[in-house]
Amino acid sequence: MQYPDTYLWTERTRPQEVIPCSFANMEQHQSIPLLLRHERYADGLDTGPHHHVDFYALYIVQNGHGIHVVNHHPYTVVPGDVYILPPGATHAYQHYRTLELDAFYFQRHLFSAEELAALSALPGFWRLLIGAEDTVGDKQPCYAHRLHLSPEHHRAVNAILGEICLEYVEPELAAVLLTHCQLFHLLVSVTRGQGPVDKELPASKMSGETACSNGIAKVLRICEERFHEPLTVPQLASLLFLSPSRFSEIFTREVGVPPATYIRSLRLERAQTLLRTTSLNMTEIAQRVGFSDGPRLAHAFQTTFHQTPTAYRATFG
Repeated sequence: MQYPDTYLWTERTRPQEVIPCSFANMEQHQSIPLLLRHERYADGLDTGPHHHVDFYALYIVQNGHGIHVVNHHPYTVVPGDVYILPPGATHAYQHYRTLELDAFYFQRHLFSAEELAALSALPGFWRLLIGAEDTVGDKQPCYAHRLHLSPEHHRAVNAILGEICLEYVEPELAAVLLTHCQLFHLLVSVTRGQGPVDKELPASKMSGETACSNGIAKVLRICEERFHEPLTVPQLASLLFLSPSRFSEIFTREVGVPPATYIRSLRLERAQTLLRTTSLNMTEIAQRVGFSDGPRLAHAFQTTFHQTPTAYRATFG
């Protein structure tokens, strides 16, 4: 894919100094309030905080993994994650490894009132927005306000992204209008793609690669719905009639992390929500999110987010 701009992160000597970022100081498109670029973060521990003063940021994670800390809340990010930061957000990347993202920076008036109303009306759209109010309850698990694309859907979104990149660099009015329309198309596609996955073609009518990708998509949905249960790699592999080793190989290739790591991230993110929004103790939280006991949850939490659950809860009062 030919990106109009690529941003390569370099380490700073004072990572704790907050850097304010205003839209007027960014190299935005000459005709519309939009900046598109590909961002790369080599292995590192902390980019330091950046404050987005007056613009939205849409991120599509393409490669690598890390922790994206947004307003003091750490989110694990892997390929296929899509989310939006609102104006006023302060964020930093921590413990990142070959992390690559496509970033759209834009202001609200990029879209008309009618377009914003249409987006807001889409079921699931507000899950994209980091900072939306948590949904708490046993029957409505919260997935930390971001969407994770299935491998097949991720490729479809990247196809739209490729079209945007082509039009973004062209100066004529038609290209400007197409850039705007394709970004709206991308947002709609991302949100609509979170529906049921049972409308797929039978495996006999799909190529081997497509059948495999759709199988992994179904496994991802099962993980998101049943992460609190004792899911195992052999159990998930059996759903696709694969050996555990072959399943793990395919899953890691498509998703970017091993299946056990992905399930653990879902459990830990749900634990974060319960720590922020309830007074449950660690044993009770562990039981709700799929860990055998409180100490194991606490150890996994600190290993992943580099802070104790107690310290994390204290951050939110």
